[in-house]
Amino acid sequence: MKPTKQNQQQVTEVYDKWLHSYLNGDIETYDSYFDNAFHFIGSTNNEEFLNRKDTTDFFRNTAEQFSGKTQLRNETKIVEQFGELVIITHIFDAWFSNGEIWNFYDRFRFSNVLEKNNDGWHFVYQHYSTPDSKAQDGETLGLDKISKENLELREAIQRRTIELEEKNGELEIEGALERIRAKALVMIVSEDLLDVVVTLRTEFLKLGYEAQYFWHMMWLPDKYEKAMTSGDGTRIGMVMELPRHMHGDIPLLAQWEKSTDPIVVYAMDAEAAIDYVDKMITLGNFQQIDPQAPTHDDIRHIGGLTFVMARTTHGEIGYSLPGVVENPPKEDQKILVKFAEAFDLAHQRFLDLQKSEKQAREVQIELALEKVRSRTMAMHHSDELQETSFLLDQQVRALGIKTWGCAFNIYGENESTEWFGNEAGILHTYTVPRAGIFKKYYDRGQNGETLYIQEFSGDECVAHYEFMSSLPVIGDVLKQLKKTNNGFPTYQIDHVVYFKYGYLLFITREPVPDAYDIFKRFAKVFEQTYTRFIDLQKAEAQARESQIETALERVRTRTMAMQHSNELPEAANDLFLQVQELGIPAWSAGYCIWTDDKKGATAFMSSEGVIQKPFVLPNVGVGYDFDTPLKNGENFHIGELGGELIKEHYVFMRTLPVFGEVIEGVLKAGHPLPSFQIFHICYFKYGYVMFITYERVPKSHDIFKRFATVFEQTYTRFLDLQVKEEQATALHTEKKRLEDTLYNLQTTQKQLIQAEKMASLGELTAGIAHEIQNPLNFVNNFSEVSNELIDEMNEELDKGDLEEARFIATDIKQNLEKINHHGKRADNIVKGMLQHSRSSSGKKEPTDINTLADEYLRLAYHGLRAKDKSFNAELITDFDEHIGKVNMIPQDMGRVILNLITNAFYAVNEKKQKDTDFKPIVSVSTKSLGNHISISVSDNGDGIPEKVKEKIFQPFFTTKPTGQGTGLGLSMSYDIVTKGHGGKLHVETIENEGTQFNITLPV
Repeated sequence: MKPTKQNQQQVTEVYDKWLHSYLNGDIETYDSYFDNAFHFIGSTNNEEFLNRKDTTDFFRNTAEQFSGKTQLRNETKIVEQFGELVIITHIFDAWFSNGEIWNFYDRFRFSNVLEKNNDGWHFVYQHYSTPDSKAQDGETLGLDKISKENLELREAIQRRTIELEEKNGELEIEGALERIRAKALVMIVSEDLLDVVVTLRTEFLKLGYEAQYFWHMMWLPDKYEKAMTSGDGTRIGMVMELPRHMHGDIPLLAQWEKSTDPIVVYAMDAEAAIDYVDKMITLGNFQQIDPQAPTHDDIRHIGGLTFVMARTTHGEIGYSLPGVVENPPKEDQKILVKFAEAFDLAHQRFLDLQKSEKQAREVQIELALEKVRSRTMAMHHSDELQETSFLLDQQVRALGIKTWGCAFNIYGENESTEWFGNEAGILHTYTVPRAGIFKKYYDRGQNGETLYIQEFSGDECVAHYEFMSSLPVIGDVLKQLKKTNNGFPTYQIDHVVYFKYGYLLFITREPVPDAYDIFKRFAKVFEQTYTRFIDLQKAEAQARESQIETALERVRTRTMAMQHSNELPEAANDLFLQVQELGIPAWSAGYCIWTDDKKGATAFMSSEGVIQKPFVLPNVGVGYDFDTPLKNGENFHIGELGGELIKEHYVFMRTLPVFGEVIEGVLKAGHPLPSFQIFHICYFKYGYVMFITYERVPKSHDIFKRFATVFEQTYTRFLDLQVKEEQATALHTEKKRLEDTLYNLQTTQKQLIQAEKMASLGELTAGIAHEIQNPLNFVNNFSEVSNELIDEMNEELDKGDLEEARFIATDIKQNLEKINHHGKRADNIVKGMLQHSRSSSGKKEPTDINTLADEYLRLAYHGLRAKDKSFNAELITDFDEHIGKVNMIPQDMGRVILNLITNAFYAVNEKKQKDTDFKPIVSVSTKSLGNHISISVSDNGDGIPEKVKEKIFQPFFTTKPTGQGTGLGLSMSYDIVTKGHGGKLHVETIENEGTQFNITLPV
C-alpha cells in the first residue's frame, strides 16, 4: 500500500538524516532513531542483533572503518506502508575509498521498517543483503533462498504487527491517562476539577468502554462531596453534598470503604436504584442539578443501575451502567483503576488550587479590610466617616459580594446615627429612631448576637421603605428612588453585624452565606474605625477648644498689654477679628460700658474689622431692648432683627451722635448694611459685650459668654490702667531717686576696690624697698672700692710697674661685673613692681608658678619686716619641679598669692603678739595633679572661727580691725581663681592650730 504524501515525506526525511549519521559516524543521532525493541540483521554473519543497545555498540566499534569513506551510487528507494508500519527498501552500489582511489564494493539491498510513536518515526527493523552468491549456474535468482528470506521477513513482520497492536493498545491507554493528567495540570481554578471528571468519561468512552454517568466523590469526615457528569457527558450535571450514612447504610459500600480493595461493583435493580436516587435527592445539598436526570420511569425502563467505583486517595471515582450488570468486563475495571490513579494527580492539583484560592481570597479580603482600615486611620476629620461608608460598600462589592448598600449605625441614647453609602455615592448623616425594625436590631445586639439576618419580601419590604421614607435626610433620597424606579423594591436582605458601638448593615438582593464571615471581619475593622472616629471627635473638640482658648488668650493678652486707657477700641477690634477667626459669621463685635445713669452704654465696637469711634448707645431703641433682660436678671440675651424693622433700626441708628458718621464710613468702605442680624448680649458688672451676626449660631453662644468673661478681666485691666496712669509720675520720681542712689553705691564700690589694690601695692612696695636695698648697697660699695683701685693703678703706672697695674685692673673688672650683676637685680625688682602695679591685660601666658610663688613670698615677708623690724617667721617652701610653666595671667595670680601670703603673715603676727614664745611658720607649696596643679599657702596662726568661715569670700567681709582691711582681698582672689582661670579656691582651718588656702588650677 502506498503511504500518504505526508507520511512518505516524514519517513524519507527521517531516513535521510539517519543514513547521513550512519555514513559519517554520528553515533548519537544514529541511536536516537531506533525503537527500544529494534532488530538488526546485517550483510555478514556476525551482524545480527536483536536489540537497540547491541546494534549501537557494534556501530560504535566499527564506524571509523567507513566514516567519511563511503559513497552510495546508482540508488533506488521504494516506500510502502502496511498498517501502522512503513517499509523503505533502499538499493544502491557501495563504493569505498582507499586513500585517493574509490573502489566498488558491492550492490546492496537495505530493508527498513519504521513505526510512528509519540516522539515521531523510529526504526523497528533493518536488514542488509547482497546478491545471492549461492545461486546455481544458469539461474537468474536463487529462488529457494529468496522465498525462504521473504517467508522469514513476513513472519517477522507478522510477529511485529501483533506486538505493535498490543503496544498500540497500551499506548492508547497511556495516551488517555496522559490527557487526564494534562487536563489536571492545566487546571487554573479548583472548579476545573469538574472538567477533569468530564475528561475521565470522554477518554473512557474513546477507549471503547461503556459508561453513562461519571463522577468523583470526596470522602470527608462528616459528608461526601460529589460531582457527576450529565447523561451525555457534555457538562457537569449535578454538584452536591451527601451525608455519610448515605453509603454507610449500604453494607457492601460501607465495607468496601473500610477495606483496601481498589474497586467495587454495586448492582441495583429498578426499585433499589429508584430508592437510592430518591435518597440522594432528599438528603443531598445540591449546588447544581441536572435537568436531564433520569426519572423513575427511565430507571424502570433500563431495569436498574450498576455503579462501578474505584478507590482514590481522597475517595472514589466511578461510572454507572444501565440495568443490573453483576460482572462488568475485567478490562473495564482495570482501566477505571488506572484512571483513579491518574485522577489522584488532578485531585492533588485541586487541593493545591483550593488552598491557593483560599489564600488568594484571604489576601483579597485582607486587602479590602486594609483599605478600609487605612482610610479610617488616615482620617483627619470625623466628617470623613461618610467617605469610609462608601469605601466599605465599594470594597465589599469588589470581593464579589453584590450589595445594594452599606451603613454604619452608631447607638445614641434613644436613637442611632447612621452613615450610608452605595455605588451611587454617600448620604449626609441621618438618625433613625429606636422603633420598629431598628428596635429589633438593637435588641438582638444587646442580647449578644454577632450576626442577624432579616429578609424582607413583598408588602413587608415596601412597608419597610415607606417607614424609612418618613425619616429626615434618607427619606428624601428614598422618595426620589421611588419615583425613579416606579415604586420601592419588593425584596432585600439586611445583614446586621454587631460591634462595640453599634452595628454594620449590609443590604443585598440575594442570599450571600459565604459572605457572613467577611461581614464579621469588616465589623471588627470598623470597631477600630469608630474608635478612630471617637478619637478624632475628641481631637477635634480639643482642637476647637484650643482654638477658642487661643482666641480668648489673644484678646486677654492684648488687653493685659494695654498701656493706656485709650487703647480699649483696639481691644474691641481684636475681639472682632478673633470671633471671625473662629469661623463665626459676625458683622460687628465690641464692648459697651454703662453710662453713669445706666440708661445707655458707651460702645467700643468694630464692624467688619473697622474700628468705630466710641459712641453712646441707648439701652432701648428701634428694633431692640437691652434694658428688660437686664432687669430680669438675664446673663445672656438674643434678639433677632429683620425685614422692615431692621431698616427702621438703621434709620434710628444714623440719628445717634457719632454712630451716624460710623454708618456712613461703613457704607463708603463698600460694606452693605445687614438685611438680617442677631444681637447676642452678654451682661457683666460694668456693662455688656455685644456680638452681631448674620445668621443663627447656637454653637457659638458659649463662646460669646467666655469672651464676656475675658472682657470683665479686660475692663478690670482698663480700670487698673486708669489708676496706674495717675501713679505714673510718682513712680518716675521714685525711679530717679533710686537710680541716683545706685550710682553713689557703684562709685563707693569702685573706691573700695581701688583702696584694696593700693593696700596690696603698699605691702608690695615695702617688700620691694627692702629687697632693692641690698643690690644698691653692693653697687655703692663696689663703686667706692673701684674708684680707690683706679687711683692705685695710676700710681703704679707712674712708677712703671705694669705688672701690678694689670693686677689692679683685673680687680676693677671684677668689681664692675658685680656692680652690673646687682644693677640688673635691682632692675628686675623694679620691673616686677611695675608689672604688679599696672592693670592686668587679661591675657594668659606661660608662667613659672614656682618662681612666682617664691618671689611673692619673699616680697611679702620683707614688706611686713619693713613695717615691723621685730617680726620674724620661718618660711618653708615645697615646690614640685615637674610642674613646668602654666598658662595664666601672672599679674592676677600674683595678687592672689600675695593676698594669701600677706593674710598668713598677719595671722601668725597676731598670734605672736599674744604669745611671745610662739614661733611663726608660713609655708608655700606647689604640686602637679595630672591635669591640674595645686598651690597651697598655710600658717600656724589661730585659724578662722567656724561661724565666719562661710563668709570669708564675701565682698567687704573682714575680721581685721577697722582701717586695717577693706574686706575685698579674698573676694577678688576668689573671682580671679574661679572666674578668670576656671579653678577652685577653698580653705581648710582648725581653730588655734592654723589655716591652709588651696588653689587648684587646670593645666
